Amino acid sequence: MDKIKVLNGRRYDIGLTLSNGTERVVKRDSFVLLPIEEIEYLAGVAPKLFTGERQLRLEDRALAVELGFIADTASPLFGEAEIRKQLAGRVQQAKAWLDSVQAPYLLDEVYAIAMTMDLPASKLQLLQEKMPDREMLQTMEPS
Repeated sequence: MDKIKVLNGRRYDIGLTLSNGTERVVKRDSFVLLPIEEIEYLAGVAPKLFTGERQLRLEDRALAVELGFIADTASPLFGEAEIRKQLAGRVQQAKAWLDSVQAPYLLDEVYAIAMTMDLPASKLQLLQEKMPDREMLQTMEPS
């Protein structure tokens, strides 16, 4: 039985209960090996775990497409490297990307990464508009 690498690129652990009742934890920035049957079972009982690869993702992106988790193998990743890349891009591109981010846990991830970057005021303003409950502009001096 072939096993598929299931990756967790989030900043938190994700617990899974497999079809036989066994519990597994996918540690943050780690992976577990699972048979395809277990992945299909998990996707059936908790579809948001894999949909859009926003929680867990398969190392085999072609299989992820086949199972309907992503539209195509070029679908963007939401890991730290991708978030940094998007925030480092042009303001309009960052805005368009940020508009596509809706899930609260992803916004938390974007916020945590953005606070470690030296972003210009224009991008901090975009983040503030997207997440008004967060303090993005505390380091800016009044103009």
